[in-house]
Amino acid sequence: MLMFECKALVPHQRRVAREVAKVPVYHTIGMKCRDRYIGYIPAAHRSVNGKSTFRRFHPSTCPSAIQGSNYDTTTSTDIIPSNNTDPDESREERKKILHEQLQLLGIDGDALADASFRSVATTDGFDARFGKSAIKAYRTYIDPRPSKMAVIAKEDVNVGSNRIARQIDFLAKRHRSHEADWVRHTDAEESIRQTFPLILVLDNLRSAANVGSIFRSADACGCLEIVTTGITPRPGANGAEKLAKSALGAERVVATRHFATTKQALEYLRNKRPNFMLVGMETTERSKVYTELQYPGSKDSLTTTDSISIEDEVLTSPGVALFLGNEVSGVDTDIMPLLDAVVEIPMFGKKNSLNVASCAPVVMYEVLRQWGAIVSS
Repeated sequence: MLMFECKALVPHQRRVAREVAKVPVYHTIGMKCRDRYIGYIPAAHRSVNGKSTFRRFHPSTCPSAIQGSNYDTTTSTDIIPSNNTDPDESREERKKILHEQLQLLGIDGDALADASFRSVATTDGFDARFGKSAIKAYRTYIDPRPSKMAVIAKEDVNVGSNRIARQIDFLAKRHRSHEADWVRHTDAEESIRQTFPLILVLDNLRSAANVGSIFRSADACGCLEIVTTGITPRPGANGAEKLAKSALGAERVVATRHFATTKQALEYLRNKRPNFMLVGMETTERSKVYTELQYPGSKDSLTTTDSISIEDEVLTSPGVALFLGNEVSGVDTDIMPLLDAVVEIPMFGKKNSLNVASCAPVVMYEVLRQWGAIVSS
């Protein structure tokens, strides 16, 4: 048996030291040594995760509180038991309730606890069943740092355990999904983005989250560009940060241009995209079901890898421009008579319409289907 000093040992490692050595861990007082923890640690456990964590110190500093025939003890007046450690009763209560919540989600709490212990007490690394993030979330909640104890103590243990259990469940599922080689999670940097003669016009949308989601759907459907008007949040302008959270990078891929009014955007399309059909998406008495309209265009596409700019030259090929309106007022009633058609998605519930970000991909994929762009593999 060797005696070691652990400098700035984190709580879960102190727990390892205590469980392995079966002796208390003590906290020295004084400004210069307030973060030093000492205890008797077997030589076999001097390494945590392959790194040397404990170092030998002189036996004269051994705490007198450690008693027993298996240990040498001495007297020291500057060492007292720490009051900053998490009480065992509180820890066991958190562990018990957390394991109950984990069981409800189909997770073996005891297996997770064992994986957490082995991740710091051995060089095995993190258990592949749970992954690093889930194990760290478990360990942080059961053995929190002293700075986090006050926050955890204020929270109801049932509420906290439920929250952490769901977080662990998500992190473990994410880990398994990322480890599955048959699931795609990353964008292919070398892939070529197909663009179709399909344009979205966003008429005074107010939600940056909706606009970001539409940008992502537009990228997925190979839209040529997105035209924003009025108060619509857009990249590089008001609402750009919130937009980016739901666009997840699509705002840097899909070309975009902005007009002060929707009428200006309509005039631009009539002049620069003369053969595009301008279609409003709105629930009106004159609307057609979106599947009944024949959309002009073809699956013949442009391909681009690094440029998202769209020139102002006239594009004479046929295509479709879909107008999506404000979340509350819809497409401007002064604009709808100027459009070539208005379509709607059938509603079977009490609500009159879908969220605008949900409507966009429904109609876009119908356009691509009619063009023959969707081919089963």
